[in-house]
Amino acid sequence: MELNDPRQSNKYDKIFKENMDANLEGIVAQVLSMKITRSEEIADDLQQTKERKPDLLKKVQDENGQVFILHIEYQRQNDQNMAYRMADYCIMLHKKYKLPVSQHMIYLGKEKLNMPTHIDTANLKFSYDAKAISTIDYKLFLYDEGIEMKLLTILADLSAVEPKVVLTELVMEIKRIAVEELAYGKYINQLKVFAQLRDLEQTLKEVMDEVENFYVKEKDPFFMGGKRENNLENARKMKELGISIHLIIQTTGLTKKEIQRLK
Repeated sequence: MELNDPRQSNKYDKIFKENMDANLEGIVAQVLSMKITRSEEIADDLQQTKERKPDLLKKVQDENGQVFILHIEYQRQNDQNMAYRMADYCIMLHKKYKLPVSQHMIYLGKEKLNMPTHIDTANLKFSYDAKAISTIDYKLFLYDEGIEMKLLTILADLSAVEPKVVLTELVMEIKRIAVEELAYGKYINQLKVFAQLRDLEQTLKEVMDEVENFYVKEKDPFFMGGKRENNLENARKMKELGISIHLIIQTTGLTKKEIQRLK
């Protein structure tokens, strides 16, 4: 199925809309480098000869007490008209709420971000902030406490690492947190959709097979506990899979020194 297929686009949109509220704090802090102390829901249907529905819209207050409208758009493909779209939103939001508007576009695509972020004419000067998630250190997502934020690991900067190693740790983190089968299946299905944005479907399939085989052989000792010998053996196998010491400690309860001594 092609990336621009409407059915496939709906899958991405559905996942991001489902996870937006859960991701808001992490996105604001890790991607936008903003410190928000309070947020509240506001109407996100903007009617002005045509209806617009922003991806994320909140009335927020920052650490300095400034109150403003936070508007975030997620974009999977480059759009040379993006500046005009954002300007359109900006004017409607100013008109409706009479508050400053902070606008951000988070680019999810694999290709280089090349959308115009400014309009500079004699009668109109406008700009918005744009960031490509592929330029952000994957660790900021992988080690976030929120599972929805962890899912964004696969879209972050993996250029300096082996993607399979990172995906192995990501899948095991999801399994560690989403212990109920339905929840685990939901997040893995979302991860499979995201993998298509980075052409990592086959790598993810290989990781899933390895992780599932590992759990079958060990009869899920990670969540059932076990003797010290089991924990040491589990830690040794996790090291062989390239799992970080951070996750091995959380999973087995061993100390960093104990793990480092394992051969």
